[in-house]
This record gives sequence, C-alpha cells and structure tokens, in this order.
Amino acid sequence: MILHGFSREELYMAIRAVKTVLPDADVAFAKSTEHSLKRTLGELVGEIAEDHAYMKANPPKQE
Repeated sequence: MILHGFSREELYMAIRAVKTVLPDADVAFAKSTEHSLKRTLGELVGEIAEDHAYMKANPPKQE
C-alpha cells in the first residue's frame, strides 16, 4: 500500500485501520518521497516488495 499526501498522524491512522480490518493480511506499507515520485511504479513496487521481504525475515528488535 503506497500512501501519498498524508500527515504523519494520518499515515499511522491508515496503517492501524488496515491492520485492524485485515489482521492476517500480508501488507507492505510505503510512503511516497520526492525520490519515489520520480520512479516508475514497477520499480517502486519491486523495491517495496524486497524491503518487505527483508523486514519479515529480519524483524526489528523490540526493546
């Protein structure tokens, strides 16, 4: 799910809403950036998919 034009608070609200409604869905979230807006959708989706796979295999450590 690529989000564009949302405030930080709105982004987190949208992510929480999706996770609440679809708790078992394998969803990758991404926010647009100046750099990402210059890339093709195919390039962007490929990069997001790679990052998502990496994060699933290497989750951040919780302190």
